[in-house]
Amino acid sequence: MKKLLLFLIVLGSTVFAFSSDFETLLGEFVQIRSMQDSQQMSEFITKVEKEDLNDYEILTLLADCHREYANWIEDKKTRESHYKTSRELAEKAIKLNPNYGMAYYVKGASIGQLAQMAGIIQSMFLITDFDKSIDKAMELMPESPFPFIAKGMRDRDTPWPYRNYDKSEDRFLKAIENDPAYINSYYELALLYEIWKKKDLAAQYYRKVVEMELQTDFIVQGQESKEKAQKWLAENGY
Repeated sequence: MKKLLLFLIVLGSTVFAFSSDFETLLGEFVQIRSMQDSQQMSEFITKVEKEDLNDYEILTLLADCHREYANWIEDKKTRESHYKTSRELAEKAIKLNPNYGMAYYVKGASIGQLAQMAGIIQSMFLITDFDKSIDKAMELMPESPFPFIAKGMRDRDTPWPYRNYDKSEDRFLKAIENDPAYINSYYELALLYEIWKKKDLAAQYYRKVVEMELQTDFIVQGQESKEKAQKWLAENGY
């Protein structure tokens, strides 16, 4: 009996020694996301799959890994598969903790990507699911820019009767208020003004994108936004 107890203690200690805490995993994720390295993210997904997936934060992080990875690859079927996996994992995390806003955001963001890949009828159902998840994320994460950006893009990019440029503008301005250093909030707002035919406002925010410093957490994304903004300014005489 004593030997069995000792074995279980040693086994438990071994498992603990090889597991990672959430903050450590999150830091590694942020570094990979910043450089958008698909190979590293693929390897990191395998690593996180071996962690304690009864931890809702780690489970949500794994869901976000699949979502980000899908954003960076070209093959449509593979992307769709990872978005679906992301959604499923986020839904499991929500069951573990119905008050964890990030899980709702990741679920909604994945659904949004799936809606863009779906046919017209299916996309309408997905937009409804997207709204439920992102609205909940905004409620639970009122100081984060990300759910407000997602909702702003939905209000800007969906067809009538879902489209609402005024609401989209409000969402992006809220995102900027929540995190004034996040470049993509300004880029998405500039894109809204471009689509809305408000060129001077578009130019104002595209200039802001060009002038802002890159965030270390979003190097590649920020660089791409700056390049697109500079291109638009040059092509439109600003």
